[in-house]
Amino acid sequence: MDDFVQFQLNVFALLCLAVLYVIMRTKSKVESFGKRLLRMIMAATSAAVILEPLTWIFDRKLFSGAYLLEYWTNFGLFLIGPLLGGLMLSYVDYHLFKSPSRVYKKLFYQHMTIFTFVVLLINVFHPVYFDVDPEANSFSSGPLKEIHYLILAGIYVTMFRLLIKNKSRVSRSTYWIFTIFFALPIGGMMVQLLDSKLYFSWTSIVLGILAAYTFLESTTSEQDFLTKLYNRQSYEIYLSHLIETKQPFKVVLIDLDHFKEINDHFGHQQGDQVLIAFAGILEKTFKTRGLPARLGGDEFVVVLHDEEQPVSDYMEEMSARLKTDQDPFIQNLQFSYGWSCYQEGMAMEELYTSADQKMYKDKREGRLV
Repeated sequence: MDDFVQFQLNVFALLCLAVLYVIMRTKSKVESFGKRLLRMIMAATSAAVILEPLTWIFDRKLFSGAYLLEYWTNFGLFLIGPLLGGLMLSYVDYHLFKSPSRVYKKLFYQHMTIFTFVVLLINVFHPVYFDVDPEANSFSSGPLKEIHYLILAGIYVTMFRLLIKNKSRVSRSTYWIFTIFFALPIGGMMVQLLDSKLYFSWTSIVLGILAAYTFLESTTSEQDFLTKLYNRQSYEIYLSHLIETKQPFKVVLIDLDHFKEINDHFGHQQGDQVLIAFAGILEKTFKTRGLPARLGGDEFVVVLHDEEQPVSDYMEEMSARLKTDQDPFIQNLQFSYGWSCYQEGMAMEELYTSADQKMYKDKREGRLV
């Protein structure tokens, strides 16, 4: 219980990260490279938040295996510093340049992690950063521990330089979010240097992660206000992610036939109900197979991951669902569609145009086979 009270801030931070992870995995299917990086940062932060109290708990404890636990928890904690810093730098780099390949080429900025790992291996035989007395199982700082802090400071300086140099690439609000994102862990480290029992160095990063997710990776405008499907912006973000990561997919455009006549003869309220019902059928048909979205008006799109089943099979399934609906408007509803399979090198506009042309051909001539 004493340990829980002493490290309650770490426990609270860990719970915040766990809740945020669940929200990220369940709230939205719109994946992006930025979200992937943020989850990696969350994983590294969670490890640090767990390891930090363990290094204190095992210190000076005398039981079988206590020395190994004390030594290797400190080993891991030293290693996580540059690893986390490199991931945070990668996150900023991606938001500045929107290029996953650039982040990959820079090895996620993990050069100092590799250097630290080598130093820590040397540390096993010749204390450099820290030492643990085998008899008393007590931790002590090594003669060159300051180098580790200089490395961490260097990573953060590099972040600020990159951000300031390319501030024109992001909005003013994003710039300040990143500034806060970095200032929090630096402030936490300074507080903990003044008093080692104020455990702010790692837990403060959680606040930065929450700010980054809230303002950069999450938006209340992900959904279409009427149908509750994803909207055009979400569709484009998701499509960009698939193209950036070179994943196979198809784009299926769907347009309702004679929808204007429903609005003109029965009113926009009835038209809205038709759109809502059709969106529900789209959701049921593609819930686990792709991402359905409303582009606007009576135009819908599905990002389809299934490469084996023909698109026509899905369209037949949708038609069957329409016919079994109790609403006569939905029973008689017809639609046209066109699809395009992504080929490496295709631009988003090219993909849309190809599917759009097929859709209008379908509208003119009947169902595509």
